Amino acid sequence: MKFLIDVNASGVLANWLIEQNHDVAKVADKNPKMSDERILRWALLEDRIIVTTDKDFEEMIWRQKRPHRGILRLENLPRKERIKLLRDTLVHHGHDLESGAIVIASTSKYRVRKMH
Repeated sequence: MKFLIDVNASGVLANWLIEQNHDVAKVADKNPKMSDERILRWALLEDRIIVTTDKDFEEMIWRQKRPHRGILRLENLPRKERIKLLRDTLVHHGHDLESGAIVIASTSKYRVRKMH
């Protein structure tokens, strides 16, 4: 899968995804202060799933009807727990992400919102 890692999601997640042979780009490498608007456009242009801990992308997509290629919002946990949550999310909802869904993952539940 192709991912775009938001600054708040941490480089540790990016490194783990790279180790799993995913195609990963990091906002921090290009411009750590990049606006959510530009991040969304970048992800759309390169067919990347945005990985974030930020609710702003969901709001842009639902309220402004913005196109996207998938969003994974992870609960803001310590790094090791966040990697485990990411791994479990990819196992259980990787197909949803690949089909362009918004997946909200926390230790207590998953929410999957598909755009139709």
